[in-house]
Amino acid sequence: MAENAGPLLAGRVALVTGASRGIGRAIALALGQAGASVACAARSTDQVEAVAGEIRAGGGRAAAFRLDVTRAEDIAAATGAVAAGLGPIDVLVNNAGITMQQKTLDVTDAEWDTILATNLTSMFLCARAVAPAMIARGWGRIVNIGSMWGKVGVPRYAAYCVSKAGVDALTRCLAVEWARHGVRVNCLAPGYMNTDFPREAMADERTRNLILAKVPVRRIGEPEEVGPLAVYLASPASDFLTGQTIYLDGGQTASW
Repeated sequence: MAENAGPLLAGRVALVTGASRGIGRAIALALGQAGASVACAARSTDQVEAVAGEIRAGGGRAAAFRLDVTRAEDIAAATGAVAAGLGPIDVLVNNAGITMQQKTLDVTDAEWDTILATNLTSMFLCARAVAPAMIARGWGRIVNIGSMWGKVGVPRYAAYCVSKAGVDALTRCLAVEWARHGVRVNCLAPGYMNTDFPREAMADERTRNLILAKVPVRRIGEPEEVGPLAVYLASPASDFLTGQTIYLDGGQTASW
């Protein structure tokens, strides 16, 4: 009988951006439970410190870091601090992102640039910052958090949909370029999750019924359901999987 190898991510260091709440928080907690040392990063240090505290309270190892993912100098400083405090980064979860509902003709240049910078360019910047050390060690995992809306067209969300479609393309490009170096890059694309944005929409009965009618499983997901998939993509178990976008959406994109 094989010996118990211990937690799936024991000895690994993971950086999770946008870890203060919602999906990012759930992923950070799941990675900590799987044995990783977790760097919880966001612009709000109080909130990420609370998440890091939850991981430590459960017996894990974690620290909070302030990070503005739209600034290359912030990323360089934060990744350096993570490496110094927790160890070399083995896993990057690019989760930080924002959304905006606006008629396309009313979207300003600044709003468009902000969405693209936060949701797409930031993932390139973070990946570029951590990849050299991963390549040098011959092992790494990058998990980009996309969205089912990167696959479909949604009125009033042009900037957001375009940014998430770009995440799919970035994932494929990085995956094929870095595969021979032992770095795996995949995209985890959730559907409607019980986070701040859909929770507000679901409060309206008509809107809730319209949303649920499009989801074959007839419910929205919980952030905690994203965690196990993120752990798999961050682990050695996913070694033959790269360049893929996995939709965790209750079957919604399969039915459209």
